[in-house]
Amino acid sequence: MPGPPWGEDSSADEILVAAHVVTLLRELVGRAPERLGPTVGMAHTWHRAIYRGVGSVPLESYLGAPRGSTPELDGYEVGLLDHRGRLTAQAVPAADVRSALSGFQRSVTAAVAVLDDVIPVGARPRGGDELMAVLRLAAEVHGEWVRIHPYANGNGRVARVWANWLALRYGLPPFVRIKPRPDGLYYAQAAHRSMRLGDHALTAQVFLDLLRAAPGTR
Repeated sequence: MPGPPWGEDSSADEILVAAHVVTLLRELVGRAPERLGPTVGMAHTWHRAIYRGVGSVPLESYLGAPRGSTPELDGYEVGLLDHRGRLTAQAVPAADVRSALSGFQRSVTAAVAVLDDVIPVGARPRGGDELMAVLRLAAEVHGEWVRIHPYANGNGRVARVWANWLALRYGLPPFVRIKPRPDGLYYAQAAHRSMRLGDHALTAQVFLDLLRAAPGTR
């Protein structure tokens, strides 16, 4: 029997989450030159850091724990609803999350190994092709995390941390706002396409627009 649902943050929770996000981003900036390997465990650490002490979390055991990995999260299914309460996108079933995350880690590890050879540590993408390669990878990693939706809540925030982690790895600023999420319908539509269809192309375009609008990148 799944544990209690995880609802919306209170105003006080949102302030605390925003502060935790600032701290986490500073850590990511400082450690970017290390080019650590991408692991699912790293993301679980981010999830715990973002929600540390947040009152809306129903159970401490939800933090950094994928659906299906604990008794409380066994059979915990999530999806996206429209304004009428109709299901419009379904995440990976809880029973399949562990295997989906294993595939996610293998894919990201292989992808960064290729880009690491192309863009040296401390360098930025040279030209449009390299830049788009980084943005497409960021979009795919973000989108796959959204598609899997491993947690009871907070999946979008961790997906945006992944995007910024990749940006920083390749000399770009952390241009995807984590909390609150980026403004406008296109980001929401892109995330919905990722979850419903596994199509991350719109996210790559949104990320290009966000990068162009980021301070110091014009």
